Amino acid sequence: MYANNKLIQQILFLLKANNIRKIVISPGSRHFPLSHSIENDSFFQPFSVVDERSAAFFALGMIQECNEPVAICCSSGTTVANYGSAVSEAFYQKLPLLLLTADRIPQLLGQKEDQMIKQDDIFHSFIKYHGQLPKINTEIDEWYANRIINEALIELNHTGAGPVQLNYPISEHHSDPFDVVELPIVRKITLHKSDDEAEKWDNIRKKLSGKKIMIVWGQSVPESIRLTKALDKFCEQHNTVILTDRISNCTHENAILNAFVVLKAMTIKEQEELAPDLVLTLGANIVFNSEIKYYLKKNAVSMENWQVGPEDKVCDAFSKLTEMFEMNEYFFFEKLINESVKKSENTYFNLWNQISKSIKEPNVEFSQLQAIGKLISNLPQNSVLQLANSNAIRMGHLFEIDKSIKCFCNRGVNGIDGCMSTAVGYAAISEKPVFLIIGDLTFFYDMNALWNRHLTKSLRILLVNNEGGAVMHLPLSAEKGKKLGKFTSAGHQTSAKGWVESIGIEYMSAYNSDEIDKGIATLINNDNTGPMLLEVFTKKEDDASVYKSYMAEINRVTIADRAKQKAGKMIQSIFK
Repeated sequence: MYANNKLIQQILFLLKANNIRKIVISPGSRHFPLSHSIENDSFFQPFSVVDERSAAFFALGMIQECNEPVAICCSSGTTVANYGSAVSEAFYQKLPLLLLTADRIPQLLGQKEDQMIKQDDIFHSFIKYHGQLPKINTEIDEWYANRIINEALIELNHTGAGPVQLNYPISEHHSDPFDVVELPIVRKITLHKSDDEAEKWDNIRKKLSGKKIMIVWGQSVPESIRLTKALDKFCEQHNTVILTDRISNCTHENAILNAFVVLKAMTIKEQEELAPDLVLTLGANIVFNSEIKYYLKKNAVSMENWQVGPEDKVCDAFSKLTEMFEMNEYFFFEKLINESVKKSENTYFNLWNQISKSIKEPNVEFSQLQAIGKLISNLPQNSVLQLANSNAIRMGHLFEIDKSIKCFCNRGVNGIDGCMSTAVGYAAISEKPVFLIIGDLTFFYDMNALWNRHLTKSLRILLVNNEGGAVMHLPLSAEKGKKLGKFTSAGHQTSAKGWVESIGIEYMSAYNSDEIDKGIATLINNDNTGPMLLEVFTKKEDDASVYKSYMAEINRVTIADRAKQKAGKMIQSIFK
């Protein structure tokens, strides 16, 4: 019988899933739910060593002999500190020693609690990975614990072996019942390396058969002819769609480049029917992060997620990660090409593409959205587009951009600081014209970017000045938006004109559509002799209204669908 404690059950299941049998247990009561559960399972081979210092070295000897991970398990307090000498030895010998250290709940630290020291990360200089586990009270606690345990067990032998600590809290160690007959199945995350055996790759290829495969393609995946060829072949053989955005610079034939807006426009039926069976995640962040997370959580309950790329950390963005392929993206796709597989009809991509092609670009009156659209529509081929965060990056994805144009945005953290400095740095060494679209708060926050001796004629800036942060108005009604001015959206009446002209940048302004056209014509002129800036003056409340009207226009969810969705939510809340 096993302890009823869900955290203990997670630890035990994943120890077994990773074939960690040998566990050296030192006496104590705080770890009783774990140690007694281990005693009750014939899978494990427990060993009893009283002195924790000796117990840890005892485990090292076992690792040397069996060449596999061995766990040590102890109570809380100074017993944990006694592992120190052996942990440092394991670190420098590169031995996979797993420390399972019981602890009190963290809220009691420093409150005269018996046998409690600050033991989380106590071995930080001599450990490959430290995992502080939570007491499981909620669904997110359970997901987090599962992720941390998986990460810890992967690190035992990842990029070289070494010691790993899992510190787990136990609030009541005597009252926890032991009436669980069978451990619940929890998720195991498996790490794959490029040198995996041929048999493993054969099994992975089999998993692709008959699947609707979605690739979520993020920033910073290195381009290469080798990757393009491998991806072409993979998409030919498998029913695949690539959801991406402009800043990924992925322009593959199977790519939906306006995923940001497509996910907002789908009907309920389309959402359900196009849910993927398998999602491959590549690269860094994406613009449609919130939209894809909501979509997959709602519609793809049984999907799997595979992480692909040279990143060495678990990134479980959709809470469905099962496989990590730590290798170059081109290598992954090359290994999965199977010459015996028939060419796919690509029905999955075609259905997504139909929705993508049905969405019309905005055709709006004078506004921030109009100004951004006019510039994007007139960008010269083979130029560079830098999009600042906030409204610029959102609105920039509502218009088609020529595939020859490289797009960038500081989307790693999605902050406004440094957007202009990044564009200036790019333009400083680029022979191509570099266009920056930026809002007023983002501009003034980073205005020192232009106080720079490396400004070149490559730099052309479209500054939309709507007297504050219009993005803060998007979730609110027009009435509520009127009250945001001073603090939330930082209303102002500042112009960039004086600052820009004082540092030698050619300045233009626009207060209507005709002036936008005139300014953009100058901005894109290749005969420019220096950096240029066009400042378009609009009103943030009007800009928010225009944007929301367009998004409502493309939303194809019917009134009947919304009623059905609302009824479904009510039923869920009743039975929750």
